[in-house]
Amino acid sequence: MYPLGDKDNDKLYDCDNNQCKRIRVLGRGLVNVKPDAAEVAIGVIIQNQDVQLAQIENARIIEQVINNIKRIGVQPENIQTQNYNIRPIYDYVDGKQIFRGYEVSNNINVLIRNINYVGEIIDAAVRSGANSISGINFIVLDEEKYYYEALSIAVQDAQSKAVVIAKKLGVKLDIIPVQVNEMDTGTTAPLQMMTFKSVGEGTPIEPGENKVKAEVEAIFIYN
Repeated sequence: MYPLGDKDNDKLYDCDNNQCKRIRVLGRGLVNVKPDAAEVAIGVIIQNQDVQLAQIENARIIEQVINNIKRIGVQPENIQTQNYNIRPIYDYVDGKQIFRGYEVSNNINVLIRNINYVGEIIDAAVRSGANSISGINFIVLDEEKYYYEALSIAVQDAQSKAVVIAKKLGVKLDIIPVQVNEMDTGTTAPLQMMTFKSVGEGTPIEPGENKVKAEVEAIFIYN
């Protein structure tokens, strides 16, 4: 088209004299990526009238869970305590509050770097006594690489839109934008569903695809 610095177009794009008109467009880029890792919250919930006994039993089971998932290949640095709670439990009978005991819950967040082992690790945790599995989230470890790809597509998309608009208006366009603003988008993962079957069959896990998005606002000049 008409790149900046072209001698024949220096006067055409003399913006200092307010001769430039502007086109503002949004460019979008999307890259579909198969996840290569997963995060999952594994929890143990124990109830007992004696709070100390509940704590002891909870600690025993959570240690057993951690040891067994380590044997499958989860590294210690990829296991982190998410929350630990102790709360009293009450029943309500005829409008009266009756103390029933205590509930001790311990949740760990586990990063699984080999996505092929997600189902096996969940099964091992359940066999070890875990009774709460939640927050499974499939992720892309090298997301930045795919974001840059999406960003490049977004810039190309903005240029294409500007060309179409300029052609329709019958004006001369400088294809190089005078301003580009990167918009905040992020990654979208599909909603995950887990179905627990018998231990012999294993837990089916389908990671699907993540969508890495990028969006830019670009301003082009024309005359």
